[in-house]
Amino acid sequence: MQSTAKALAEARDLAAALTLRLANSSSINFVRQAADAQNWPMLFLSVGGNEAEGQPVIVLRIKGLVRPNPDVFGQVQYAYAPHTLELAYELASSAKPIPSAHDLFIAMFESTKTGITILQEEIANGTAVTEASMNASNPVSELNDLYWPNKGV
Repeated sequence: MQSTAKALAEARDLAAALTLRLANSSSINFVRQAADAQNWPMLFLSVGGNEAEGQPVIVLRIKGLVRPNPDVFGQVQYAYAPHTLELAYELASSAKPIPSAHDLFIAMFESTKTGITILQEEIANGTAVTEASMNASNPVSELNDLYWPNKGV
């Protein structure tokens, strides 16, 4: 059983914040909401909606983790709270990100506010940033929130 409700709520809030921040940008200025094949929310950040290979595109996907034990019917279960936020972008032939450092910083800044583990994924030069290219990539870094408050403290 899968519940995407919390992930969808996080994606909506993130889309609203990014739309506001990027509204008057001279580079990435467009936010499109979508879903992957498993209905996890995705946000595509681009210049005027151009998501082609070689264009500055940042894709965010929020996913949950599979719970260790299946339900009583043997079906896979996902934890209710989302656990990972993937942040992917294409690399240029120089091995530097195609989106500007400014745009990547904005996406990272707003993503860290979710408190979800962030997986940074670099997509090879000449490959558009899509769900398929994200599925085929391996994270180059994993960022976890260091502030874990305890109840009653």
